[in-house]
Amino acid sequence: MGVNINGKITKQDIQDISTAGFKWVRMDIYWESVEPVKGKYDFTKNNYDKINSWLREYNIKPYYILDYSNKLYERKRSITSSEGRKAFLKFVQMTVKRYNNQNAIWEVWNEPNHPNFWNEVNSYNNYAKLLKSVYPVIKKYDPTGLVVGPALSGIHDDSLNWLKNLFQLNVLQYVDAISVHPYRYNNPETVIIDYKKLNRLVKHYTKKKIPILSGEWGYSMTEPSMKIQMSEMKQAQYFTRTMLINISQNIHINIWYNWKNTGDNPSDREHNFGVMWYDSTPKLTYLASQVLATTLKDYNFVKRVDQLSNEDYVLEFKNSEGKKALVFWTTKENHTINISMKNKNGTVVSMLGAKRKIKIKDKLQLKLFSSPNYLLIE
Repeated sequence: MGVNINGKITKQDIQDISTAGFKWVRMDIYWESVEPVKGKYDFTKNNYDKINSWLREYNIKPYYILDYSNKLYERKRSITSSEGRKAFLKFVQMTVKRYNNQNAIWEVWNEPNHPNFWNEVNSYNNYAKLLKSVYPVIKKYDPTGLVVGPALSGIHDDSLNWLKNLFQLNVLQYVDAISVHPYRYNNPETVIIDYKKLNRLVKHYTKKKIPILSGEWGYSMTEPSMKIQMSEMKQAQYFTRTMLINISQNIHINIWYNWKNTGDNPSDREHNFGVMWYDSTPKLTYLASQVLATTLKDYNFVKRVDQLSNEDYVLEFKNSEGKKALVFWTTKENHTINISMKNKNGTVVSMLGAKRKIKIKDKLQLKLFSSPNYLLIE
């Protein structure tokens, strides 16, 4: 699990991120900020050096986004000229050399298929040129790093069509993983069908095994355009279910957006994505993250246990000692299901960490709620 950061970040934030169980931090490194004067590079502005040292101290891996334009070279938020590409490559070289040997993820741009982030029609053409240029530079200066892109905005028909056009330009040999942003207004389980479409598309254009990363995904507690207000509890439920569904779909790196609310207006969508409130006090999502990370530590996903209803989710995990754990919830009304199991002891852990011991005799009876629960079987 990882989390996106932006705005004013302190050392205490990084410590809290670690305590919450996150192992990755995703953040922008803005070209325009690093190179304010042609040929002069400044990594102290925006505290890039400080944040990197804090990540090292707390053993958190960086997920760096190399992004956005620079008015010294390009008029718009895109890179369309050979001069701009050459200058961007120099910025990438300076950045990667500075923060190498950390097993970092290097993401080339953010959402180039969205006009807010790449101001050009048919952006896949010039984005492909940039990606092909950047990949060997990153690999040269940081052999431990992974190059990912395109941080695709959405997984829907329009975004997949954009991705198809990108793949037709033979870019898949220039990435180590495909990163996507599967935002949606409905429940996170609906992403399963989208991942299937995405994987089919990737396999159509390459025989190389290319992982999928969930590079940015979260749920705001307010969606004015949809007239949606989400409770703190529901956000914690969706956080936990998002992480679990991604794990079940072989998505190994999952970045939640966002670490902290970016404002204190309860009616502003962008202010309300955080794991933490604007004043840096934790939401229930913080606790849910901590419980998920500690409860399933050392466990690996095995399978989804078949149920009568597609709306019931029972995921089986196993650790190196062969012990099993089940995580279970439902997307419909609360109800009870039975699973064949005899003569076992276990511990049920709630989404927020409450624990109780159980004894299983003739069958395992599971009560399914919107909140996932964990069963550690002895």
